[in-house]
Amino acid sequence: MLSNKEISQNFEVQINTLYNWRKSKPKLYRYLRNADYNFEQSKEINILLKRFAEEIEARFLPEEIAFFVESGVEARSIDDVEHIERIFIVQQHKTLHKNSDLLLSIYDKISQLGIIEKYIFYKRAYNLRAEQKKIDEEVVREYFSEFLLS
Repeated sequence: MLSNKEISQNFEVQINTLYNWRKSKPKLYRYLRNADYNFEQSKEINILLKRFAEEIEARFLPEEIAFFVESGVEARSIDDVEHIERIFIVQQHKTLHKNSDLLLSIYDKISQLGIIEKYIFYKRAYNLRAEQKKIDEEVVREYFSEFLLS
């Protein structure tokens, strides 16, 4: 747990402001007091996800992942992540007759992923989109190496 002095230094907040927040914004104040714990917890979760990702079974071709990333599929909740393949195929339904082999292949491969694998897959796609990089095979290999067939 951080002291008011540590919070003040780490987050550049005046100590008087913290004392005011203790009464006026108790949730924010508690969050800041536990910021070191929250940071450590996030760090541990990221380490676990990274280790889990090392055990992912490669299934995808680079062009399948590139198509998924470029599709812009969005998940707003963990339930959406759990059913991301359905969201993807519904979004692509108008082009299904043109790209049926590719779309159904992506759908099937995502369906075979567990919830944690889907989360990692989606977050990488989301982060890649957020960085607005040109999506080519090299970038796909950098972000999705565990998911890719050699």
